[in-house]
Amino acid sequence: MRVGKLCRLALRFWMGLVVVLGFSSHYYSPTRRRLVHSRILQTYDWLLMVINLVAFYAYYRYAMTYFLEGMFRRQGFVNQVTTCNVFQQLLMTVTSTLLHLLFERQVCQTYNEVSTILEQDLQLKEHSRFYCLAFLAKVYNFLHNFNFALSAIMHWGLRPFNVYDLLANLYFVYNSLARDAIQVVYVLLLLNLSEALRLNGQQEHGSYSDLMKQLRRRERLLRIGRRVHRMFAWLVAIALIHLVFFNTATIYLGYTMFIQKHDALGLRGRGLKMLLTVGSFLVILWDVVLLQVVCEKLLAEENQICASPEDVASSRTTYRQWEMCALGRAIRRSSPENKVLGMFRMDMRCAFALINCSLSYGIIIIQIGYIPG
Repeated sequence: MRVGKLCRLALRFWMGLVVVLGFSSHYYSPTRRRLVHSRILQTYDWLLMVINLVAFYAYYRYAMTYFLEGMFRRQGFVNQVTTCNVFQQLLMTVTSTLLHLLFERQVCQTYNEVSTILEQDLQLKEHSRFYCLAFLAKVYNFLHNFNFALSAIMHWGLRPFNVYDLLANLYFVYNSLARDAIQVVYVLLLLNLSEALRLNGQQEHGSYSDLMKQLRRRERLLRIGRRVHRMFAWLVAIALIHLVFFNTATIYLGYTMFIQKHDALGLRGRGLKMLLTVGSFLVILWDVVLLQVVCEKLLAEENQICASPEDVASSRTTYRQWEMCALGRAIRRSSPENKVLGMFRMDMRCAFALINCSLSYGIIIIQIGYIPG
C-alpha cells in the first residue's frame, strides 16, 4: 500500500526532525519498537529551550523595527498589531515549553501504551487510509512553517534582506515548529486511539471471556482518550486564540499591501504578496478543519459499541453483558469529560467556526485601522 508506506516514512522523518530541533528528549528505538528516554537528548532539549526564551528579547526589539517607517498608511496601527502578535508568540512559546516540561514523559508513555495495544493485542497490519491521509496532511501543514517567503518579500525593494532579517525569520519559524510539533503529537495520538477503537470493535468474540477482554480494552482506550484531551486542553484553547489573531493580522497586512499605490516589485510583486497571504490563511484554516475531522472520527469510533453476539440463545450471560456495555456507553455520551476547559466539545465542532470568524475580525480591524484620524 503506497499511502501506508509514505505515511511510515513521514512518521520516521517527523520523529527524526523533532529530535534534531530539540523538541523531544525521547527517540524511537526500532529494536524495542517504542519511544525511549535519553538523558543526552534531555540536556540538549533544555539547552535549546533556554536559548529560545533568552533570544525572545532580541527578537522583540528587532520585530518592532521590522516594518520601515512610512511603509503603510497607518504605520502606528500596524506597529500595534505587530506588538500584539509578538506577545501572542511569547504566550504560545511559554505554553508549549510548560506542556513540554510537564507532560512529555506522560505523552510518550501514552503513545507506547496505545502502540502496544495496536501491535500486540489487536495485531495491526496496516493503518486505515483515513489514518494515513490525515497524518500526511498534518505533516504537510507542519512543514509549511518553513515557508517565510511572505515575510521575506514584504519589504523587498525598500531595503535589502540582511542577516538580521534571516535570523528573525528563522526564530519565528523555529517557534512555529515548536508549537505545531505538539499539535502533531496530539493529532497522532487521536489517530492511534481511533485506529485502536476501530480494530477493537471488529474483534470477534465467541465466548464470554473474549467479550470481557474486548470490553475492558475498550474502556481502557476510552480512559486514555480522556487523559490525552486533558493533557492538551490548554494547548488547544491557546492555539486557537493565537491562530484567530494571527489570521486576522495576516488578512489586515494583506489588505494594506494590496491598497498600496506604489509597490517596489510592481504589479506582479503585489500579486505574489497577495497569493502568499491567501495561501497562509488557507493552510491555517485547513489545519483547523483537519483537527475537527480527526476529532469527529475519534468521537464516532467512541460512540460505536462492540458488535452484539451473533448467537444470542447460546449465551444469555454474554448478551446481557453486551447490553450493559451499550447502556453504559449511551450514558457516558453526555458526560462532562467530553468538554475541554468548559468551552470546546471534544469533537471540536466550533474550531472551524472560530478560525473562520477571523475573516470577519480582519474586516473589522481594517475598518478600525482606516478610520480617519
